[in-house]
Amino acid sequence: MLIPPASDPLLHFLASSLQRHGQRAKAERIVSRTLLYIHALTRAPPLPILRHALITASPAVKCITYKRAGKNVVRPAALTEKQRVRAGVHAVIAASKNKNGKTLEERLAREIIAVVNGDSKAITDKELAHKQAMVNRGNALVK
Repeated sequence: MLIPPASDPLLHFLASSLQRHGQRAKAERIVSRTLLYIHALTRAPPLPILRHALITASPAVKCITYKRAGKNVVRPAALTEKQRVRAGVHAVIAASKNKNGKTLEERLAREIIAVVNGDSKAITDKELAHKQAMVNRGNALVK
């Protein structure tokens, strides 16, 4: 089995997103066990699966609501690469809260595998955001 490097930026970012109350070691342990669950469930290297899942769950646009002439107007805005990764990580973490499993590691691994398979709430949320952006693309600011 390929062991991921200790200083992988994606794993570091995932641990930062899971970290609560300054407990960095606990968050890193959760990420490590999640990779172990992914490997146990798929019998494949876990890091490429994690990367593919986060890229798949990451939206390309967000919709910003603002008032113009007394009406609420929705305007789509493109996300930067870092914003995309952050939105994807948070979508996967939020969707994993509804999965079956005793521990956070197991639920997160099951959600990552569900994203790769294409049947996840994170993907439906992404598609909904893209659909809303396409509907409101007439309000986009053009430079």
